[in-house]
Amino acid sequence: MVDSDQVRLLLDWSDAPRDIADPWYTGNFDQTYDDVLEGCETLLAALD
Repeated sequence: MVDSDQVRLLLDWSDAPRDIADPWYTGNFDQTYDDVLEGCETLLAALD
């Protein structure tokens, strides 16, 4: 079982934590891409 203290959202690593909008509903795939990219970059920076 996973401890809830170990689970984080991708953008929790960024300076502006927020949910990533689902482009299926928003139609804004560019914003979703930008959010995922930001989250990945900040997560990788935290691991460095």
